[in-house]
Amino acid sequence: MPRKSTVKRLPPELREQIGALLEQGRTLTEITEHLRQLGAEVSRSALGRYKQHLDKVGEKLRRSREVAEALITKLGAAPESKTTRLNVELMHGAILDLLLKINEDGEGGEDAKSVALDPQGAMLLGKALDHLSRASKADAELIGKIREQARKDAEAKLDKAVDAATGEAKRDAALTPEQVLERVRAIYRGEA
Repeated sequence: MPRKSTVKRLPPELREQIGALLEQGRTLTEITEHLRQLGAEVSRSALGRYKQHLDKVGEKLRRSREVAEALITKLGAAPESKTTRLNVELMHGAILDLLLKINEDGEGGEDAKSVALDPQGAMLLGKALDHLSRASKADAELIGKIREQARKDAEAKLDKAVDAATGEAKRDAALTPEQVLERVRAIYRGEA
């Protein structure tokens, strides 16, 4: 197993300072000197490798955000079920990418140890898939309940509108069936 980077062995506070200095545009030499003043011995090359790692992670995050923003724009005000299905598909894609990376790294890639799938990792991956399938099922059940409640509410409102319109029709025998229907619609829409 490769040694842990000297930068990654630093306390979190120092790594945060490194990140802040990199964001400010400081050079690796300036950051190395700053760390020496704080008593941390880190080589310029180790700092360079750490920066490359941060750049890779940052690029992946940027692409991920761009994809998410594009999908949100495309979906617009999509129903919750479409959004949930999209989340499930995105998670499946992420798991596929992870498995492909493990396969690539298993063939001697330089990051082979960083993407290992041990039994616990496999179990957690299985749990993630299980949670995704449960979320899909719960989403489908929720949509069914919402539709059923909407149907019941609409029927109750329609029954009230029909009762009101037929009561008016009995009082005013001159109403035609079309007028009664229009009156029911007006009452149903809340216009009468």
